[in-house]
Amino acid sequence: LEPALFSQVPSLSPSSAPSMAGTCAGRPATSVLVTLVVVCLLMIGVLLTMVLQLGLAILICPLLLFRRGRGCFHHIQSYVWRGVPSFLCVGLNPFWCTSIRWMGERAGPPRGSQGSIIFCNHRSNADACFNGWSLSRGRIEARYVYKSSLKGTPLGVCLRLAGDLDVKFGDKQAIAHMVEEAKDIIRSGYNVVVFPEGTRSPSGILQEFKPGFFRICAELQCPAVPMVMIGTENAWPLSGFKMGRASVKVGFGEPLYADGPGGAERLAASMEKRMTAMARELFGESGDLEAPDDPFLTGQPYPYWEATGELVGLPKEEQVRLLRAGTTHARGQRLL
Repeated sequence: LEPALFSQVPSLSPSSAPSMAGTCAGRPATSVLVTLVVVCLLMIGVLLTMVLQLGLAILICPLLLFRRGRGCFHHIQSYVWRGVPSFLCVGLNPFWCTSIRWMGERAGPPRGSQGSIIFCNHRSNADACFNGWSLSRGRIEARYVYKSSLKGTPLGVCLRLAGDLDVKFGDKQAIAHMVEEAKDIIRSGYNVVVFPEGTRSPSGILQEFKPGFFRICAELQCPAVPMVMIGTENAWPLSGFKMGRASVKVGFGEPLYADGPGGAERLAASMEKRMTAMARELFGESGDLEAPDDPFLTGQPYPYWEATGELVGLPKEEQVRLLRAGTTHARGQRLL
């Protein structure tokens, strides 16, 4: 996207959005009212999107007869699938506010014959909603990776029409097939969004990045775009189904590149440093350092985080090391 386009994406002023100050000082507050509103908006959004996607599929199905047309078919469907539910769930939600910042003149995926991989941190069940809304506001289309168990559900119909990538975690053959599909998408000029931690962080600490998509960046020499979201843990905490008020900050950074085919590890390290720096900048730009306890700033878990299982009784340094490794919860173990 052109820099001029970035300047057209408005950000909420601090006075128009709920303050994030002190959000990490205590456990996120949730509400039955907020939960009901979000669930209703999300259900309406998904149902409306299914109708729109199916109707649109009938109109543009001739595109599927051509190789390049298939990419265009999924490109159009992806805009609908990403835009409509996120607009209803986030854009029209009076309890969730989002401010977006383009951090650099070349922030976001560059335009060109090859697509980009967008790397984003992962803290909350609501991340997909805020991620989709932020991309839609920036007029960025991208594909996502989803669990293959969703293919047999009504939601799976929307995902397949949008060209998203299904994968069965732990199945090496399925993962290899998904990786090849991702490469084809990027070579065709389309973007892919990934959460490089592999799973949501229960402590807020940025978990070690999985290497797979950094290897793709190194192999294809495609742009790796950093994206940071702060505050989504207040919208939908991992501890349960109830949701709460949230003011979410989103930052898009300038693309990074691997320094050669073997530069995946160095690219992952650079991405982690850049995402951390972006988060600190987002906190500092509007006085949100009044909430100094965020894991991005301290490198420590949320103040309200409680050790469970094998972490109980361990020294703080060892707890942080294991939390960074991302293997102390069942989902993280299944990804290995």
